[in-house]
Amino acid sequence: MKIGNQLSPREALELHELVSFKNLCATKAATMTALVKDDELKGLLQQDFEMAKEHIKELNDLMVGASTAFDTSAKATVV
Repeated sequence: MKIGNQLSPREALELHELVSFKNLCATKAATMTALVKDDELKGLLQQDFEMAKEHIKELNDLMVGASTAFDTSAKATVV
């Protein structure tokens, strides 16, 4: 439960898992963009990559803006 600007350990763990998942999505989209030949599919993959970057930034902002029992100072990086 979030109280003020503090996340519970469970919420911090969930945020960390979401960031890890979105990082994997961004990596896969970037890799596949270089491999596909279809222009429409390339566009969709590029759009997915950009969305994943934005989601990672938003999730990082949530982690940095809230204090937890864990160290949230380590930010995720996008490929």
